[in-house]
Amino acid sequence: MGMMGRGMMGQGMMGQGMKGHGAMGGAAMEPPVVFRIVYALMDADGDGNVSLPEFQVAHERIFKAMDRDKDGKLTFEEMMAFMHRSKGSAPQQ
Repeated sequence: MGMMGRGMMGQGMMGQGMKGHGAMGGAAMEPPVVFRIVYALMDADGDGNVSLPEFQVAHERIFKAMDRDKDGKLTFEEMMAFMHRSKGSAPQQ
């Protein structure tokens, strides 16, 4: 079954309508490498599964990286700035 598990990219995240509509337009395709990398990073104990605590830790890190003014709240502008930040920019600590 591998790291992604049943349903992770099936009807789960991408939905039935997205399957098989990749860059080459072929039949069902493997998840992009970046998804496998993100999944592996979230799987902190390396057991091949992401538990709720592992998922929450990963999302807390993302939240903190987006919260530029460190007020514990995200504005739409903070989220957009995070999403559009240039690749060369380091996150603010």
